[in-house]
Amino acid sequence: MEGPAGRWLLIFAQLLVLAALCLGLQFIVRTTGGSLFLAASLAPMLAMLAIVLGAGVLMYRYARRHSLFISEEFEAGEIIFRLGDSSDCAYFIKSGQVEVIREENRREVVVATLSEGEYFGEMALLSNAPRNATVRARTRTVAEVVGKENFLAMVNAVRSAREDVMNTVEKRLSRSAQGGSSGS
Repeated sequence: MEGPAGRWLLIFAQLLVLAALCLGLQFIVRTTGGSLFLAASLAPMLAMLAIVLGAGVLMYRYARRHSLFISEEFEAGEIIFRLGDSSDCAYFIKSGQVEVIREENRREVVVATLSEGEYFGEMALLSNAPRNATVRARTRTVAEVVGKENFLAMVNAVRSAREDVMNTVEKRLSRSAQGGSSGS
C-alpha cells in the first residue's frame, strides 16, 4: 500500500465520502422515500468503508515506518521502489537478487546487482532524501524490511552497524562518482 497503490486507495476513500455527501445532499434537496433510503442506508456504509480503507493505509504506513524487521517477498521483475519515492525503510536481502537501476539517455542501466547478505535503501534514510534509484527484484527475493526510526536507532546505538553502513555508503558514493553505483 505504498506508492501508487496507497495513493489510489486514499483517493478512492475520498470519493466514497464524496458519494455519501452527495446522497445526503440529494435527500436535502429532494426529500422522498427513495432519497431517504439512500441517505440513511448507503451513505453510512460508504463513509464506514472509506474510514476502513483510510485507516488501513495509514496503519500499514505506520507499521512499515516503525517496524523492526518485517519479511517481504518480491517476485522476479517486481519493482521494490522507484527513483523519487519517499524513503521509510531499508531492506536486508535474505535470499535472491535485486538490481539497482538508473535511467541514462532514456534507457535503463543496471548499475549494481545485490544478493543475499547485502542491503539497500539505507542511503535515502541517512540523507532524508527521496530514493535515488529504482530497485527491482532480479530473482524471487525475500528481504527483511526495517523501519526508518529503528534503522537510525540501530545505526546510532551499535558502533559496528554504524561503521558497516558508513563504509558501504562511502563505497557506493565512490562508485557513483566513477560512473556506477549500488545505492538507493
